Amino acid sequence: MNIRIYSIIQQKEVKRFVKFGLVGTWGFVVNMCFLWFLTENVGVYYLFSSFVAIEISLVNNFVLNDLWTWHDRGKEGKKAYLKRMLQYHVTASAAMLTNISILWILTEVFHMYYLASNVFGILCGAALNFFVNDRWTFKHKKELSAGSLDMSDDKPT
Repeated sequence: MNIRIYSIIQQKEVKRFVKFGLVGTWGFVVNMCFLWFLTENVGVYYLFSSFVAIEISLVNNFVLNDLWTWHDRGKEGKKAYLKRMLQYHVTASAAMLTNISILWILTEVFHMYYLASNVFGILCGAALNFFVNDRWTFKHKKELSAGSLDMSDDKPT
């Protein structure tokens, strides 16, 4: 493979990871705000608040990632969009279970403040979330339609 092409691809993936991180940062803020608000102001049990907060941030993150981070991938149309959303949720479910488990363990077993525990839970799911979404939910158009001659992406052939 041409070194220049490889360098361009690497730069594109670094930019994609940075975008994913920025979306994730916003999702982190959304998650923490809803967790705090539901627990402290509405009086909802913190684990249930966490589930709701995670779900709200998941929808937020999917929309932003679909429009910005991986805008160049995937088929267009309502059916393809809903399929990506379902795949994103399946992927994020593992992160959600990890987040809630760590939240519970750190809060109940180690008596850590629930918002601090939540930070660790969120961080544990971020890398897995990127890897699986990059390879499955938002895979390259070339992988989606094997055999097509789509030259719109600057991927190596």
